[in-house]
Amino acid sequence: MFKMEKGKLIIAILIIGGFFSMLNETALNVAFPHIMIEYGITAGTVQWLTTAYVLVSGIVFLMTAFLIKKYTTRKLFLSAMILMIIGTIVSIISTSFITLLIGRIIQALGTGIIVPLVFNSVMYITIPQKRGLMMGIVSLVVLSAPIFAPVLMGLVMEVTDWHAYFLLMLVLFIISALIASRKLENITETKPAKLDIISLILAAIGCTLVIYGFSNLGEEALVNVIITLIVGIVIIGLFAYRQLHIDHPLLGIHVFKDKLFTIGVLTNLGNIMVIFGIVILIPMYLETAIHTSSLTASLVMLPGTVIGSILPIISGHIYDEHGPRIVICTGIGIMVISTFALTTLSLNTGFLLLGLIICGFYLGSGLSLSPNQTNTLGNLKSEDYASGSAILTSTQQIGGAVGSSLFTSFMTIGQNRYLSTIANPSGIQHTIALVKGVNFSFLIAGIFLAVIFVLKLFLKQNKEYNSS
Repeated sequence: MFKMEKGKLIIAILIIGGFFSMLNETALNVAFPHIMIEYGITAGTVQWLTTAYVLVSGIVFLMTAFLIKKYTTRKLFLSAMILMIIGTIVSIISTSFITLLIGRIIQALGTGIIVPLVFNSVMYITIPQKRGLMMGIVSLVVLSAPIFAPVLMGLVMEVTDWHAYFLLMLVLFIISALIASRKLENITETKPAKLDIISLILAAIGCTLVIYGFSNLGEEALVNVIITLIVGIVIIGLFAYRQLHIDHPLLGIHVFKDKLFTIGVLTNLGNIMVIFGIVILIPMYLETAIHTSSLTASLVMLPGTVIGSILPIISGHIYDEHGPRIVICTGIGIMVISTFALTTLSLNTGFLLLGLIICGFYLGSGLSLSPNQTNTLGNLKSEDYASGSAILTSTQQIGGAVGSSLFTSFMTIGQNRYLSTIANPSGIQHTIALVKGVNFSFLIAGIFLAVIFVLKLFLKQNKEYNSS
């Protein structure tokens, strides 16, 4: 165990690096309308800048156990920072959508390494009596970055364009790398480790095909979408089969035999999918239909996202005192109501009303997300916690990617349905079509959450809670 002063320094370096890396995840969302115009691309195409980022980092998350065993803390952190620097430089100089997407993918590789490294290192360094507090602090700092990133991007775009945001991030990554190269020490011993490359390839291809299929709903022939989805699902099935028949699986999917765990994962997945749908569609609605600035769009979102980041502390206490059903069902119920309220958006919706609806949504999400994760893991035996945690983490990232592509596609379907009834649509009718598309996408999201709410009404307290 490290001396307290040295341990604090290491934790500080890791947290700062994790915070900087997570600033990249959602920042571009408020710049999507500008990027669409600059590169002449559709909403279904531009959302890949977030979808690919979340998907790639989620796939790298699958390698977490292998990487932490195989390589030292210092080597992993500096490698992640180098990837962030390279990806950011590519994004700065990008003159096409493809170049920007490549830059985002390189950045995602770095994020996929550094975020699990931060949480694992804090667990290793901190004494057991302080772990709960430290993990709460780390979660609040690192996971608050995606909340404030759109506001920072909005401020930058008030003065210049989105390229400058990446220039700022480049400076921060270089500073972080320089400090780590001088001060960061290794905290764990390396061990022999095996990585099943075939499983990793199957997971990457399968997930990418499924997400690609969802992203093309409304833009390509339905038969092509169905074929892509079927092939992706079959490959994911092969991945699952392999995990059950090899000695060192990438994911311990045997835990899905527990029905309550499976429902908990699906609930978590649905929650994250709708959150990512909102963080993409609301800025697009505000900037493209209402013609607000990027800063205004991010400020409308800010109060709700702040509520969502702070509330897990309170919801955790409610969970401890009263069990899972009341807090999780209440939270999802509020999400359902708020999501259906978003189906009423129009060109005349006020910022205050929209902000209140978004606050309501994040109130529900904050109440349900963390307790659901705790309860889901609590249904497992202690020896399966690692497998369950890895599944929750990776499916959360992949769920974000699916949500980004799926709800953008539903928006496109809604737009096309409206425009198909008009022979020669005018400019204002194209704007109305976008609003109709957003309404339709949130209608599907609301129905999706309502189904999850019904499933959660039959929620049982996990063994861990009952025994306590």
